[in-house]
Amino acid sequence: MTRLLLPHLARAVPWPPFVAAAVLAVVVQFPVLREDPSPAVVLFGLRFAAAVLGAAAGFALPDLMASTVVTPVPRWRRQWLRLGLLLFPAVLLWAGLHGAVGRLAGPEVTWSHGLVILQAAVCGLVSVTFAAVGARYRNTSGSALLGPAAQGIALVVSLFFTGDHSPWRVPAPGGWTAPQQVWPVAFVLLLAVLLTANREVVRTGPR
Repeated sequence: MTRLLLPHLARAVPWPPFVAAAVLAVVVQFPVLREDPSPAVVLFGLRFAAAVLGAAAGFALPDLMASTVVTPVPRWRRQWLRLGLLLFPAVLLWAGLHGAVGRLAGPEVTWSHGLVILQAAVCGLVSVTFAAVGARYRNTSGSALLGPAAQGIALVVSLFFTGDHSPWRVPAPGGWTAPQQVWPVAFVLLLAVLLTANREVVRTGPR
């Protein structure tokens, strides 16, 4: 049943936002082509790429046909299939950019410590998670906009923490700072919310 459903879902998910995000994710890496790019420039490009790709993947979650088409495939499976159709190529593209930027930036850039991979995962997962929450309560294209809106709010809040208190500081060889410990916590919380949002919707009240 899943194999039969995939081609229909592939036609149903919105590809134009993903294509636009993929182009933007590549273009934002161009400053790394200059000589001796700073770690801050490299990190910004990778974080931004993860954010826009996650935002685009979130648009796959609203099921516009949910109220008109009845299928024996449970909602949780449809949601994960829809998300996977965009999220899987998004992860592959980001991993390719990560590898390419690493070769161009040189070994002195310390973003390869795993923290930035975790930061990228959270940057993308914020939008995906809140798009899933929006899709759980309203299956319209506009509900996916909750994802980018949540990304923007989270970014603005994080910018109030500066200097040693900033979670965005360039990773140092000595290890993570105390504020950077928030990243694994955020990742787990977002994943838990995403798992909950993609569950079956229980209908209550008279039939």
